[in-house]
Amino acid sequence: METVETVNIKEQMSVHTAVQQSVASPGLADRLGIRLASGGKVQRDDLIMGVTMFLPGFLLLLTLGTYPILSVFSLSFQRFSILGREAVVWVGLENFSTILSSNIFWIALKNGLVFTVCTVSIQMALGLLVALLLHRSFPGRDVFRSLILFSYVFPTAVAAIIWWFMLSDSVGIIYHTIRQWGLPIPNTWFSSPKTAMASVIMVAVWKFFPFMVINFLARLQTIDEQLYEAAKVDGASPLQTFRHITLPALMPVIIIVLLLRTIWTFNNWEIIALLTKGGPLNSTRTLPLVIYDTMFAQFSIGRAAATAFLVTLLLLVAMFFYLRAYQHAEERLV
Repeated sequence: METVETVNIKEQMSVHTAVQQSVASPGLADRLGIRLASGGKVQRDDLIMGVTMFLPGFLLLLTLGTYPILSVFSLSFQRFSILGREAVVWVGLENFSTILSSNIFWIALKNGLVFTVCTVSIQMALGLLVALLLHRSFPGRDVFRSLILFSYVFPTAVAAIIWWFMLSDSVGIIYHTIRQWGLPIPNTWFSSPKTAMASVIMVAVWKFFPFMVINFLARLQTIDEQLYEAAKVDGASPLQTFRHITLPALMPVIIIVLLLRTIWTFNNWEIIALLTKGGPLNSTRTLPLVIYDTMFAQFSIGRAAATAFLVTLLLLVAMFFYLRAYQHAEERLV
C-alpha cells in the first residue's frame, strides 16, 4: 500500500506536469495576445464571439487592400490603353524599363523627395513648438487650441485655391500689400522655378501642420507630472528636462506621425496640381502628377500602374525603417 507521503508526492507531480503542459501549450487567447486586466482567463464563448465580430471587417479590409495592389501589379506588366482600342498585351518589364529610362521620372522623384522631406520636417518642428506652447497654462489657451485647427478643417482643394488667389500677381491681397509697402519681395511665387517649390511647401505646411499639433499635444498630456517635479528638484534645466523626459516620451508618437505624413505628402496630388500643375519647367512635378498625366493624358494604364507600383515599393522601404525606429523608441521607454 502506498503511504500518505507517496500519494502527496504523486499529486504534486501531476499538478506540476499539468502546469508545464499549460505553459508549453498556450491556448488560442495566449497566441493572440489577449489578456484580461484582472488577470483572469478569457472564456471560450467570449473568444469565439470576439473572433466572429472581428473576422468580417478584417476580411473586407484585406480584400479591399489586397485586390488593388494585385491589380496594379498585374497591370504594370501589360500594355493597356484607357481608351480600350488596343488589345491587352503582356510586355513583361517593358513598362518599368521605359519609366526608369525617362528623365521626367527622376526629376519627379527628386522633386517628390524634396517636397516631402522639407514639408514634413517643417511641419514636425512647427507642430512640436506649437504643441509645447499650447501645453502650458495661460489665459485663453482653449481658444487658441481651437483656432489652431482652422487650416486643417479646410478641404485641401479649397485651401489651395485660396492661396493661389492670395498670391496672384493680379488680384492677390499679398501682392498688393507687398507693392503698397514697397517690400523687396519678388511676386514670382508660382511662376518662377526658383520659388515655386518653396511656395508649394509653404502652403502644404500651413494646411497640415495642425495634424502634428493634435498628436503631440495629446501625448504631452499623458506624461506624468511627477517626472517634471522630480527633475525640477534635481536641478535640471528646461533643456535637460525636454531632452530626457519630454522627447523620449514623444518619440514613438513622432515616428508614427512622421510615417503617416511622409506617405500622405509623397502621394499628395491636389496641392501641386491646383497651384502649379507641376510647373514651371517641371520644377514642382512629382510622381503623383506623373501617374495622373500618364493615365489621363497619355492614356497608358500599364505605365501608370508601373509608376504607382514603384512608388509603393519606395514607401514600403521608408515604412520599414520608420517601424524599426518606432520599435527602438518603444523599447527605450520600457
